[in-house]
Order: sequence, then structure tokens, then C-alpha cells
Amino acid sequence: MSLFGTLCVISFFIVLLGADGYSDPYYLRFTSPKQSSFIIGTSKAAQGLNPSVINKILHKNIYNYSFDRSKSPFGPAYLESIKRKLSKEKKDGVFIVTVDCWSIYCRDKDPNDISNFGENNSCVGEMENVNQNPNFQYLTQYMSGNYYRIIFKPSTAQLHENGWLEVLLDMDSKSVARRTESTLVEYKDLLSLSRFSQVRLDYLVETVDYLKQYGHVYLVRLPVSPKLMEIENQLSPNFNKFMQLPAGKSSGFLDLTSKNKRFLYTDGVHLSKRSGKLVSEEIARWIKNRERVVDTNHHKQ
Repeated sequence: MSLFGTLCVISFFIVLLGADGYSDPYYLRFTSPKQSSFIIGTSKAAQGLNPSVINKILHKNIYNYSFDRSKSPFGPAYLESIKRKLSKEKKDGVFIVTVDCWSIYCRDKDPNDISNFGENNSCVGEMENVNQNPNFQYLTQYMSGNYYRIIFKPSTAQLHENGWLEVLLDMDSKSVARRTESTLVEYKDLLSLSRFSQVRLDYLVETVDYLKQYGHVYLVRLPVSPKLMEIENQLSPNFNKFMQLPAGKSSGFLDLTSKNKRFLYTDGVHLSKRSGKLVSEEIARWIKNRERVVDTNHHKQ
């Protein structure tokens, strides 16, 4: 290889090493070490739940390992990725498993055909090493064509070291209304395409069973805007009935959708930064109370 070629290759790798939480919304989740406590779910959890807020109350080190509805609905791909990310050295973890209908529904013709699940071909389904820094598999396979983002870092979102995706958007009423209208149109279109997947529900149960070996599992349904709630109720009017089995296996189920109107959303789906902080605090306090009850009952026995 010529000197020029060698310098080009070295320069390319130096650029790759500059990837951070501004360059990509997922990369840092595949560079951090194994974790003993998780937040798992889709983008509602990725953007809405801040581990720093929760950890201050619970005195834990919970990591946000949530992605989005195309990459982390419940299924074999997400569960295997969770297994790879989980440190199995401790048995006192806290696992916040966020649930919604989009995580147990499918847009495929056969909603129970695992071989056609879309996330199989995503970073969640294909990344074998989820704890490598730098992670060249991710950088070469999933950032190809977007390397300019490493140099000219977008300012609309930042993935933090703890896995929280902080979205930096204008929150004036016009901007929020515009984004909400666009997002709700997208979700209305999904209504006719989405079908209940018994396999995905079964994998939610399997995920709860697996994580229970390493600590306490808490199911949480996050709040959404009232208009999105209408769409979710159309899609899955019996959603909470579907949750009876996994909730029964967990250490508790907290449904926050009765408080939808109390919070603000960036686009009708995702909690605003301030509302996410409030919801994170509420979940943490609820878990703390649940843990206290469990400890009390354990001592009585």
C-alpha cells in the first residue's frame, strides 16, 4: 500500500474513533460495559426515562438499553441482545420493562413468523459484541454512509453514557403541534398494518422470566398524548388483559396512561425532557416502595 493510501486508512480510523453520542442514537449502547440493571423498551423509554434521575432515588446503576419500535419490540432478537448485555455476576438488579401495544404487534403478513421479524436485520438483531469500545462492527456496518455525522455532529439529539437519548427540539406550541400532527398520521397508518403477535407476547413473558433470575422486574406502561392513546386503544382495546400474565410474573405493573394529560410530549408519543424527569421520578419512587414491601415481607418470613 502506498504512503498516501496508508495515511488515508489511518485518517479514516481516527475519524471513526471520534464517534460519540451526537454522531449516532445507538452506537454508545454497543460500546458500554455489561450492565446489571436495565431499562428496556422502545423509543418511548429511550427518550423518556433518564437513568440518572432514577438512580439517585434507588441508589442503583440502571442503564437504558431501549431502542425504537423497529429494533426492540419483544422477540428473540431483543432478548438475545439483552442476554449479551447483561452482567450475570449479581442477582440484585432492577429491571424496568416498558410495555405498549407496538411492542407486541407486528406489521408482517404472519405476525408470528419469527424469520420475518424486521429487527432480525437491525443492529439489535445482528450485533454479536455489544460491549466493545470502539465497536468497529457497528461503525462499519451501521454508520456506513453517515460518517459525516462524526465530524459535523447533529445537535438534535445526544445519546448519553447511561443510555438515555436526550432529544433537543424546540418546544414552542407551533413546533410541537406540527410534529404531533405528522407523528399521529404515521401511527394512524400503522393501525391497518399492525396485527397482534402471540409470539411477541410470549417473548415478553420469557424476557420477564429470564431477568427475574437476576433481580426484580417491573412492568411500566408509559404515558402518551391523549390522541395517541385513542389510536392505541383502537389497535389494542384489551392491552391490559394481555399484560396479566407477564405482570403476574413480575414484581409489579405500573400503568401511567391514566395520567396522560399531566405531561408534555415532543411529538405526541415521546415525553418532553421535563416530563420525562417527572415520570422517571414517579417510577423510581414507586419501585422504591415496592422494594420496601418485598424486603418487609421477606424479613417477616
